[in-house]
Amino acid sequence: MKKFKEFIDKKQRESKEHLDIVKRLLESQGMKVADHLREDDPFIFLYNPTENNVSFEGLRIYQIGSSLAFRIQKEEKTHPFGQAYPMDIEEMFTDLLSDNHNPEKAARKVIQAVKQEVIRFFEKTAEAEKDLKSYEFDPVSDPMNRVSVRSAGVDYGNLVYTKGY
Repeated sequence: MKKFKEFIDKKQRESKEHLDIVKRLLESQGMKVADHLREDDPFIFLYNPTENNVSFEGLRIYQIGSSLAFRIQKEEKTHPFGQAYPMDIEEMFTDLLSDNHNPEKAARKVIQAVKQEVIRFFEKTAEAEKDLKSYEFDPVSDPMNRVSVRSAGVDYGNLVYTKGY
């Protein structure tokens, strides 16, 4: 019977192997990736591959259980924040293999799909951050320091009641 430590060590080795494969996959597509596989909590850091300016430097890709996930990370050496997004490469491969029946073609398509998913994430994030900034206060255009939000529908301001204290 295996000891618990042996089981954990095996899982950690497998996790590092999977992350190393993903690292090489991303690097083969011309993306800049930093290796943090020798740490207690192994991960790889993917730098922003697009020209879009976003408020963070890249993504932390790590393994949770048997699947990969990624989270936004401000800088390479900081901790990630926000929601974790799944990156199920094995499921992509299985789906593409059922369509093609050729493992090499399916693997090439998976590599392209992962690249497109990452690029699309950075593009959508840049677009969302740009939309959020459009609602921010601009002191030059409003010297009275008033906050105004563009209304897209009905004004419910006259339905607000206050208690007379």
